[in-house]
Amino acid sequence: MTDPAELRAAANLMRTAEPTDRMLAVCIRAEGLTETWRALSSTARDDGPDNSRARSFIASCAAGFGITVSTEAVTKAAERWKTRITGQDCDADRDLRIMERLGARLIAPGCAEWPQQLDDLGLDAPTALWARGPGNLNDLTSVSCALVGARAATGYGTALAKNTAFELARDRATVISGGAFGIDAAAHAGALAASVGQASTIALMAGGVDRMYPRGNADLLEELCRNHLVVSECPPGATPMRHRFLARNRLIAALSTAVVVVEAGWRSGAINTAHHAAELCRPLGAFPGRASDAESAGCHRLIREGGAVLVAEPDHVRELLGTADVAELFSRESARAQREPADGLSDAELKVFSALPVQRGVDCLTLAVRAGLDPQSTRAALAALELAGLAHRSGDAWQKGR
Repeated sequence: MTDPAELRAAANLMRTAEPTDRMLAVCIRAEGLTETWRALSSTARDDGPDNSRARSFIASCAAGFGITVSTEAVTKAAERWKTRITGQDCDADRDLRIMERLGARLIAPGCAEWPQQLDDLGLDAPTALWARGPGNLNDLTSVSCALVGARAATGYGTALAKNTAFELARDRATVISGGAFGIDAAAHAGALAASVGQASTIALMAGGVDRMYPRGNADLLEELCRNHLVVSECPPGATPMRHRFLARNRLIAALSTAVVVVEAGWRSGAINTAHHAAELCRPLGAFPGRASDAESAGCHRLIREGGAVLVAEPDHVRELLGTADVAELFSRESARAQREPADGLSDAELKVFSALPVQRGVDCLTLAVRAGLDPQSTRAALAALELAGLAHRSGDAWQKGR
């Protein structure tokens, strides 16, 4: 979609309501962007105190969409939208002009750059998205992985995020995160380290793409604006707020092929992203920490409750994405699972093997005492161990095989 009227309507509607306003989504689905904005803006200026025309329009849209809404819900929607529209906050031409100067663009449903997977959100899909950076949103999200986690991350968590992001970006998979401190920043940094002249990471913001938040990550986010991609459903100048962070998390999940929680406490916002991923049927993984680590309690919870697959290395994430070479992974896992020397030994053989010294061999009677066996059983066990190459005899002295 390149119709300027549609883009202006989308820009104005993004200022009219907060993200995930389902009532507005119903109106847009029923009447389209341009007609919805025309109706709401005209009724906001000319309607009476009871907002009867606006309420009639909203109720008509709901009926046309095939849903029943309460009178109270319709009344509240008309009031909150009118407050913003009459407050002269909606000026699409100004927003488009400002964002063009910043090298940003508006992506709306119907545009070639609009990712179809956002439609999985239903009425929670964004009205449109502001994007800043050279990366093509639709192309970048074709194979993408969200790496999310705690802001107050440990060295263990940041190292995992950075290494995993590096490996994924090297495979040409896009790394998606939220631009925050901790795991988010480490994930973006890892992807940047692997990128060679191409966009490899996307930051989803909870405020406008003209506001680099948090300020401590301004340099990182500016780099993403120059060479990668920064995206938001919030209008220019919008301040990050708690409810916008929570709403933003659904976009991270929807745009990703798979979601991996790297390190998260029990009540981390990353758990909210994981729940969105599960609702959208996105493959979900989580890195474990030590059992006693509060910083990984959220990951352990996701794994224990069956929502997330335990991942321990980049290859496991590749499996979630469906980009792994299964034959190569099987061969590698098989090599790691080579039998230990003591595998398959009988109880007596295991006792004797454990009692064998590495150096300075001992005689059979000494081994029998150490192993707690009679001499005959010890000799039989030694014979079996010698055949297996696990025991070596020099004269009467026995030791572990070399």
